[in-house]
Amino acid sequence: MSVEWTPEAIKAEIDYRQGAMRADAEHVREFRRTSGRKVSWWAKVAGLARSDVPERRGDAA
Repeated sequence: MSVEWTPEAIKAEIDYRQGAMRADAEHVREFRRTSGRKVSWWAKVAGLARSDVPERRGDAA
């Protein structure tokens, strides 16, 4: 079974996909706007690396 792609069908498909991408982008913008503190990927990686380092003996309180 083959679908016949008419110019109207192609335009409708493009409009549908663009609308979905715009809605997704707005969702991401809203999430970033309302989320808490923003942590860069580099800070996350550095935090993971620091978590493996044992405390120095003189620093323990």
